[in-house]
Amino acid sequence: MNFSLLNLFLVFIKVGTLTIGGGYVMVPIFLEEIVNRRHWISEEEFFRVLSIAQVFPGPIAVNLAVASGYQLAGFAGSIIAALGATLPSLVIILIIAIFFKQAYALWWVQGLFFGLRPAVAALMVAAVWQLFTKRHWKVPSLILVLVITLIIFALGINPAWVILVYLGGLLTWIFYWNWQKRSYK
Repeated sequence: MNFSLLNLFLVFIKVGTLTIGGGYVMVPIFLEEIVNRRHWISEEEFFRVLSIAQVFPGPIAVNLAVASGYQLAGFAGSIIAALGATLPSLVIILIIAIFFKQAYALWWVQGLFFGLRPAVAALMVAAVWQLFTKRHWKVPSLILVLVITLIIFALGINPAWVILVYLGGLLTWIFYWNWQKRSYK
């Protein structure tokens, strides 16, 4: 399939429609669709775009759609990709919201939601595993990730605080780097 904004929209709406669990579950599917099947960007570019998408707050699937769309077609591509990735969820949520109150009283609907929990958890584990094995880890990076994860769980720290501290450090580094760059000119 050649690249066009329509094809971009169709690919992202397909991923948004067929992926249960959202978030990181969508990442390997985006990888498969835009890198392996369509060859729109290289795997290296994809992981660079994924790194950029992870820096920003908000759902990773939307951030990745915006960043990928921007990489492929600029501002218009980011809007089209974000619409494609989120439109199926929006429609499904609206339909569920209309019928949820009446439907949730049904025993089989409660069973359905209960049964989906392990499937969603398995999809998330599979997505993390696929991303973990595709990345070329260096020992210091791996040790840092494991230590931070252990500290978060051992101390019961909310991961949101870790993200905020990380973003603060990142912003400080960016401003310092820009200041250093300007001071040497």
